[in-house]
Amino acid sequence: MSRIHGLIDEAARVPSIGRIAFTGGEAFLLGRDLDTLIARAHALGFETRVITNGYWAVNEAAARTRVGALLEAGLDEIMLSTGTFHQRFVPVERIVHAARATTSAGIGTRIAIETCDQQSFDETILRERLGDALAARTLALSHDPWITDAGGRGETALTHERLRAGGGARADGSCAVIMTTLAVTPGQRLIACCGFPLEELPGLEIGSIADRRLDDVIRDAPDDLLKMWLHVAGPMGIAQTVAEYEPGFVLPGDPVSICDACIALQRDKRAMRVAGEHAALNAESIAGTFVALHSRHPDAARTTALAL
Repeated sequence: MSRIHGLIDEAARVPSIGRIAFTGGEAFLLGRDLDTLIARAHALGFETRVITNGYWAVNEAAARTRVGALLEAGLDEIMLSTGTFHQRFVPVERIVHAARATTSAGIGTRIAIETCDQQSFDETILRERLGDALAARTLALSHDPWITDAGGRGETALTHERLRAGGGARADGSCAVIMTTLAVTPGQRLIACCGFPLEELPGLEIGSIADRRLDDVIRDAPDDLLKMWLHVAGPMGIAQTVAEYEPGFVLPGDPVSICDACIALQRDKRAMRVAGEHAALNAESIAGTFVALHSRHPDAARTTALAL
């Protein structure tokens, strides 16, 4: 726990970091230590965010009590995750209790719903019981593609034919997350990503903070063409460049999202070999696009959040 407190202090020495997000696993398993961490981040001027499955909102009274402590600590935003797979462990009624409590407290709230062909979750209960908050826009619902775990964990192979048929599959474009959101893994590795791949893709790693300060690791991180390339072109853009040198090449698996495409790209040895061989030849274009993006949107290429 002392190391997490230390990371928050170290993040305060990085001027571009403006938000601390507490993720997991499940952040609420920290108990009241979570409140203390939020309070520390809030006192240092960070926006604060927490991601949770809402297991703690066993009834409305319990939810109000827990959220009251979060509000007092300085929590700004919360994301509640639900769907078919979440409901095996956490009934959707708890999501309703939690969302009612957080929206009433003025905490920005989003409910993220798993999306895949294996999903049978009926979100009607959310729309009916949280209709006032949705209408007032104090609550948002999002549908996030749920993809097969990059590390091979889990027993269910997930597909997304319905999402593709409905035009909801979007793997193209730049990755706004890489180089703007950093995450710390349980093994104290600093990763330039907060999405699904996280610990499974070495190309996203920045370095170890086990024996070094966070701000020192960020300061000393070498320029990395792959990360910069992913930021400005996205994995599908890199795949298109690979195809210029390897005619007929396409990313395997027909990716459904940028995260899915990033996994496919970095797991494909041929793609990574060709990209590595020609990255230097494209360095001027990559850097030029990066600088132009940074010039037009000063915050677009800066670290803005740290996920713990």
